[in-house]
Amino acid sequence: MKIVKSIVKALTLLAALLVSGCASVLDEDGALAMVPYLISDDGFIVIEASVNQKGPFSLALDSGASVSSIFNPLRAELGLDPVPGQLAIVHGAVAKGEFQVLDVDQIAIGNERWINPRVVSLPGKMLASVGIEGLLGIDFLRQYAVGFSARERVIRLYPPERVEQGSYQGWASIPLRAETIGKGGPALYFFDVEVDGHEISAAFDLGAGLNLMNWAGAKSLGASLARKRSRQEFSGALESMPIAALLKSNTVKTANVRWKNEVFSVADLELFATLGRGDRPTAILGVGLFTQRDFIIDLVRNRLLIRTSMDEIVVPESPIVQESN
Repeated sequence: MKIVKSIVKALTLLAALLVSGCASVLDEDGALAMVPYLISDDGFIVIEASVNQKGPFSLALDSGASVSSIFNPLRAELGLDPVPGQLAIVHGAVAKGEFQVLDVDQIAIGNERWINPRVVSLPGKMLASVGIEGLLGIDFLRQYAVGFSARERVIRLYPPERVEQGSYQGWASIPLRAETIGKGGPALYFFDVEVDGHEISAAFDLGAGLNLMNWAGAKSLGASLARKRSRQEFSGALESMPIAALLKSNTVKTANVRWKNEVFSVADLELFATLGRGDRPTAILGVGLFTQRDFIIDLVRNRLLIRTSMDEIVVPESPIVQESN
């Protein structure tokens, strides 16, 4: 009889959690909101959000975007007007430009409401073509500590002080440093990595579906590259550009986190020049390195927390370079 009562009690509790939208789980965990995510065909982390109480719409998390955006097709669908006299300079990986700031009342992610966000209107042609309708950038991410669970397939938005109190044993704490874009412009976050034993500075960019490296970075690894025309392209929210070569690495390492057999697309992006890094070894680590692990973006303390793995350490070999066809 006790067993039966226990089962009934457990089922009642489960039903209550389902009806309440798992509110008690959020309370115990300290999260303000918890929403499922999916990985798009191009590798982006996509969540559903409402805009001005309409939707849901598919927005991608982008730690490489200084300002959040809504792509023009969704802007037209919602009939969003520009804020008179307000333009924002947007620096993309491939290009930059001035774009209208939109009059948006709120963006809702789960239980959280972002009131009066400063959102710009972007063309987003390539991303819109694969079903992504906008980007949640650094301006959104820095309001929270954003937890990504690969096992549960959910994103949690924590108040920053909640993460400050955690010990996070078994996690690597990776310092992030902000580098401004242009003259006193917005920031992109960098951290130091080793690629096959060579130190290089890398940007943390969830909006990049590929790992990227400039020519100076590829040459610092001892690679010999030849520029040539290619049909393969890197696409951003603004423009796209051809990729000249692919560089295969054995190991990418930071702190005690390792990734094996990663591929970098080699190209001199507009962003590298804007940051004054055209002739300095620089990489962009894309979303594919992070979606197989739990991680927390904690921009209040300028750090990235990554759950460590027990992967076997591979002794690096010399880089292999493959030219794009």
